Amino acid sequence: MVATYLVPVRTALLLFPLVALAVMLPAAFVSYRRRGRAGGWPTFVFYAFLFYLLAIATQTVLPLPADPAYCAGHTYASSPQLRPFYFVEVVAQRARGHWSPGALLHNPAVWTTVLNVVMLVPLGCYLRYARGMRLVPAALIGFGVSLFFELTQLTGLWFVYPCPYRLFSVDDLLLNTTGAVAGWLLAGPLGRLLPAIEPDHDRRRYATKVTFTRRLFALVTDLLGFAALLGFLFGLLTLFGEDLRHRDAAVVVLALVWFVVLPAVTGSTPGKRAMLLRVTRRGGRRAGPVALLVRNGVLYSPLWLTWLALDLDRWDLGRHPEQLLLPVALAASLFVVGVWTPLAVLLDDEHRAPYERLTRTVNTAIVPPPAAGPAPERRVEVLKGQ
Repeated sequence: MVATYLVPVRTALLLFPLVALAVMLPAAFVSYRRRGRAGGWPTFVFYAFLFYLLAIATQTVLPLPADPAYCAGHTYASSPQLRPFYFVEVVAQRARGHWSPGALLHNPAVWTTVLNVVMLVPLGCYLRYARGMRLVPAALIGFGVSLFFELTQLTGLWFVYPCPYRLFSVDDLLLNTTGAVAGWLLAGPLGRLLPAIEPDHDRRRYATKVTFTRRLFALVTDLLGFAALLGFLFGLLTLFGEDLRHRDAAVVVLALVWFVVLPAVTGSTPGKRAMLLRVTRRGGRRAGPVALLVRNGVLYSPLWLTWLALDLDRWDLGRHPEQLLLPVALAASLFVVGVWTPLAVLLDDEHRAPYERLTRTVNTAIVPPPAAGPAPERRVEVLKGQ
């Protein structure tokens, strides 16, 4: 029985890095707006809760039937169990009159009942501790999560299988909801032992800081967003039968709009706006298009130089020795962006990358007003040592 319960846990451990990677940018987006940072104890709690959700989801659907003809030979889950408190009768049947502590520890029905309660205890804890939710809404969410899992079982993994392979039981709804309520009650004394989650405190302390991680999130967001935009555009052109031989021009135009025009007009690329950053001059003035063109041209030089190298029809250094400039420039750009820039941002007193010194630009934090306050958005320049 223990091995059966460990299979979903091992599966969750394998899937968790992929799930965490998929939600990292959206989670950072929300975190910078709520707390002014994307790290710390609340982030640890969030990812621990994410792993917990993945673990109970896999616990609900795994192990999957290995036999394609499973539905023809198994009917125990074909009819839902709708008798409340039937688990008491099952425990008594398995006990066979033996109610000693040792006998109960070896009774699989007892373990199944206990695990059904424990399953949603962390959910109730999280809803009260991290979200500040009251008992009734927390209980309703616990019931809703349990109902979703039971319907997943009743429908054979939402009709992936032609029959249910796990039993829908009304007792599971009762026990799971009880576990969520118990977790909510437990979060009261537990919350006094754990660090308090105070978004306003974090905002006051971190919202004005421009960290390396924050800049990296903005960079990755810009790259993924721009790649998605290109994919969408080329997909539309292909769908309507347009010629893609002149796609290079479209890429250049979109790149200029995304990385030069938008920040020149609004102060931020979409990625920087998502992480509440803005590019300005040292004095706080908005950076002009020339400075932005040079800045982003250097920052993204490994990408566009690689693109030029791959787009070259034929390499012939004997007849065209100038082609050697391309790999030399690519190597130099990799050093500037991949080595010099991280070291400068992390170790330099002013945390300014070489392309920032060249263009006299700097990242500044956009500090939105508190949720209840009417104050307009203000701009705070990077302070020395941040």
